[in-house]
Amino acid sequence: MALLMNDTDMKSMLESIRPEGETYQGQAWGTLMSGTAEMLALGALSNVYCYIGVTEKSLVIAVLETLDISHIYGRICLPFSELESVKIKKGLVPSQRIIKIKSGKTKLKISLVNNSITAKVKEQKQGMKVICEALESIAK
Repeated sequence: MALLMNDTDMKSMLESIRPEGETYQGQAWGTLMSGTAEMLALGALSNVYCYIGVTEKSLVIAVLETLDISHIYGRICLPFSELESVKIKKGLVPSQRIIKIKSGKTKLKISLVNNSITAKVKEQKQGMKVICEALESIAK
């Protein structure tokens, strides 16, 4: 059982749900905020950790189990072509970004932070940058 989120788990979990024929441009860990319809469908009533990746055409999220972050609890794969709205804003912490996404009936609110004691993801800052840039280009 993993105690900290890490590069090895992130890469293997995201690879297991990567759309065929696509490659990851950026990967990071984040927090899916509670209250979204997708979260409730997964049975989560509070914030949960996740690994997030963007490919050339999709946003991919591996939702982690609350008590054992070494297992995937849920999988979300949203093609960019199906995203209706994307909003990215700064959070309370200078290094935090809050991403709000709407695609059909799916509404997600994701928090990304580029430093944390709960994760050992070496390329977090770069991954966040790539994810935000990819989503911002869709929002325009």
